[in-house]
Amino acid sequence: MGILRLIPSSGVPVEIKGDAATVVGREPGCDVVISDGSVSRKHARIEKKGVGFTVTDQGSANGTFVDSQRVAEAALKTGQEVRFGAITFRVEIEGDDELSATVVAAPPSGPDATVMTPLDMAMTPALGIPTVPKVPVRPAAPAAPPPPLPKAGPPPLARPAAPSVPSPRASSPPPTTAPTAPRASAQSAAPVGQMAPPSTSAKKGKGPVFWVFLGCCGCLLVGIMLVAGIAGAAFWSTRAPATVVQAQLVELKRGDLEAAYHRLSADLQSQLSREDFERLVHEHAGLADNKDATFWKRSVVNDRATLSGVLTAGSGQVEAATFELVKEGSEWRVTSIRVGETPGE
Repeated sequence: MGILRLIPSSGVPVEIKGDAATVVGREPGCDVVISDGSVSRKHARIEKKGVGFTVTDQGSANGTFVDSQRVAEAALKTGQEVRFGAITFRVEIEGDDELSATVVAAPPSGPDATVMTPLDMAMTPALGIPTVPKVPVRPAAPAAPPPPLPKAGPPPLARPAAPSVPSPRASSPPPTTAPTAPRASAQSAAPVGQMAPPSTSAKKGKGPVFWVFLGCCGCLLVGIMLVAGIAGAAFWSTRAPATVVQAQLVELKRGDLEAAYHRLSADLQSQLSREDFERLVHEHAGLADNKDATFWKRSVVNDRATLSGVLTAGSGQVEAATFELVKEGSEWRVTSIRVGETPGE
């Protein structure tokens, strides 16, 4: 197994040869370059160990997966699916699917055939080891047939019953019996047992652990609602500055530098010429070819606002960005733009 192929869902397969380690990532200096925002600059390493290949994650942000399971290091087999961030490949290794043939000899037929095991065939006179004669296998004698069942005949005839002779006692008058006492008096004479009252077991209430757990859940729910309320209020208060920044990014992407430059504050325009602004935009793909902007840290204090987050370019490059705005009259204008690499990338 000397060649490993990474086959994408569409496009040309990538071949990995030799014993040297192959680095997969977004950085142009990697052996396998994947231009996608979900792939880190140096995402993973593929190398040959022994007779197979292994993939090792290089501390990527979005992880390395083999058959949908995130791994730090794993051996690769033909037919598996390996994913770097959101980009998926199918693994194909030369020689990995070759199976060794197994020859199975058919058993001898006939009642007098001798069955030879592999050990018997190995013990040949050519090696000087005498063979052990085998006892011929005889078929078992057929079992004796079961005895025949008796034939069904006519049912036996019923014998007629003898006539009954009346007994002389029947004509005698029935004996007289003493009158029985009234049932009520008999029942009153017998002692009446009293029924035991039903047992009433004390109902068990909820234990203290239950109430402590219920109180903790209530406190946690209140905390979540409080944090959500604060976050919602912060988002609503920074909606107007965020709209201005998003509009400026759209203008930069379509090449309308004049409109984007006029969104700067008067103080920033006095410090940054239009040529310097154009140079700043072309130096950062997150500004010139913006695909997405996410600002998770927002704040508004009086007439000043700050938005911090990341900019994602169309090529997948991610950069940290901070925009500061000031309110001039009734409009928000950008007073500072700071763009740089994302920490840890």
